[in-house]
Amino acid sequence: MSHPVRYLSLLLLLLFTQHFAVAEEKTRVDKIFEKHDRGETMTPEAVKEDIAQLSKLIPADDVVRTEKLQLLKCWNQASATEQDIKLALAYTSHVLAHIPPGASPHYVTDLTLCHAWYVQLSGDMKGAMEGYDLSVKRAYEHEDLKLIADSRSLRGALYSYIGDFSSALDDLVTAQDLYESLNLTGWANFNLADIATSFRRYGDPKSAIRYYNKLKNIYSKNNNQGQAILVISDIGLALDELGEHQQAIAQFLISYRYYKEHQQTIAAAIVATNIAYSLIKLNRLDEAERYLTEAGAVITEKEPIDYSFMKLFMGEIKFQRGHYDDALIDLAKGETAFRSLQNDRGLVQLLQLKSEIYAAMDNLPAAYRALQELMALTKKVDGNSLDLQTTELKVKFDTSRIKLENERLIENQTLKEQELALLEQNRSLQYIVLLLTACILVIVSIFAYKQVNRNRQLQVVALTDYLTQLPNRRHIYAQAAKYFQRALRQQHPFSVIIFDADHFKKINDNFGHEIGDRALITIANAGQALTGNKDHLGRIGGEEFLILLPNTDAKRAWELAHQLQSKITELSHQELPNELALTVSAGVATLEEKSHDRDFASLLKRADKALYAAKNAGRNCVKSAPSET
Repeated sequence: MSHPVRYLSLLLLLLFTQHFAVAEEKTRVDKIFEKHDRGETMTPEAVKEDIAQLSKLIPADDVVRTEKLQLLKCWNQASATEQDIKLALAYTSHVLAHIPPGASPHYVTDLTLCHAWYVQLSGDMKGAMEGYDLSVKRAYEHEDLKLIADSRSLRGALYSYIGDFSSALDDLVTAQDLYESLNLTGWANFNLADIATSFRRYGDPKSAIRYYNKLKNIYSKNNNQGQAILVISDIGLALDELGEHQQAIAQFLISYRYYKEHQQTIAAAIVATNIAYSLIKLNRLDEAERYLTEAGAVITEKEPIDYSFMKLFMGEIKFQRGHYDDALIDLAKGETAFRSLQNDRGLVQLLQLKSEIYAAMDNLPAAYRALQELMALTKKVDGNSLDLQTTELKVKFDTSRIKLENERLIENQTLKEQELALLEQNRSLQYIVLLLTACILVIVSIFAYKQVNRNRQLQVVALTDYLTQLPNRRHIYAQAAKYFQRALRQQHPFSVIIFDADHFKKINDNFGHEIGDRALITIANAGQALTGNKDHLGRIGGEEFLILLPNTDAKRAWELAHQLQSKITELSHQELPNELALTVSAGVATLEEKSHDRDFASLLKRADKALYAAKNAGRNCVKSAPSET
């Protein structure tokens, strides 16, 4: 073998060896990350071991994996005590303030979400909600499916805690669908627990118990005792709400003994508080007091979530024993905690008890004030419950749409992941000069294929109205021109209905742009229900829509326009606030044998004049354009 060939062979062997060594190292790193991405339950010690191993394996110039390591560190800060949470907040605040200029959108969004989580643990629910809202917004902007699911899951759990069950269910159901679509079983199970808890808090403990039992069986089957114990405590809470207090105590004691055995003092104290509530309901006040005294030695106002309910239950015991002043002292401390957490559910219970205490003390003005606040707060909570029922119906009808949207997002993410994988492969293949040409050809072919698909997708987006998902002005006018020419050739009638929402500016001014958007979507839904064909309905302006009616004469078009008004009225009662009277004005024009229309523009102009006639006639009516003879 000649020297050049020998050296070339040795060089190639060295390159291949280095390449596969690097690839094997990256594979080990990615497997560790995949384990955490799936949401597998791990001990703190195992997590620390993984972080230490990743810190050794990931080189400084590997920006993508360095970001993932930083996020793993963020989400696994100690948070068992108030001091731990303060340190975690300081750490995440520092990392957020020093984000590198070239950081990926995923990194920035996930870091914001992580910081918001520690803000919530600190008791600042308003600050946490702001962080969650920002994370949801950014995740959707970049179509980051995992982060959409994570941010909506955390936000949904917080909505559930503060009593906004409508928003909670909307977030949690969306997150559940995404987790299941992405096959992230661990996170899906955590999210399912939050859905069950929302049903329990909403007042449907039977449904909640079904979910909890399903989760308990999953965790038990996987030998995940810690998570199973958490679910058992949740089952106890649901049984309490069913009035099965003795059964609830039996569930709580399983968790209580487990935490005692494993020296988890705070967790045991929280369960002791729950046991006390069940005992109070059974009028076993002495036993309840012993559990609350034990909890009080551990839980302080620095843990406001658990402290608030502990003080509420202490106040209940003292009230039943006739120690009214002492009861009010406990309630005052609990009330401060509930208000700081914006926990309307707990505050309702406290105000009820507070009014009863004042009434027992013959302090009727104070009792009346407490009842007034209780009534206002109860109305708010009941309103959220009604919103939940509406959301449940909406979710049932929107299931297919949600799945289609999620599938589209998943396809886009798959394309992005493939692109990133190819770019990384390109960089590593720089060491193998002899294979570079072939790799470039493969990559160019794949990118060309993707570009064709992307152009098709962009073409669809360019012809679709973002809000209503209907054809936009350009698309519907192009369709209309085709139908018009066909009608001329075949001498068939062709009608159009142009309509818009009455006083739409007042709707936006009085109800806000979010309700205004919902009104437009309601109109679009009514139009689709009428036509049964998405290509026959388009949005051509702010609140202006156009319906195409091939093979439809003037009489039938007139009837359909009135049916449209009725359908809008029907759907607005279901989907919009009761005080919003949504109506439309419509103009109808028909191409018939005696018409002088020679193009679609002239037909549309006649329909537009009819619309203005309807407006001038007082709105909420239909006018037909006179035939041109």
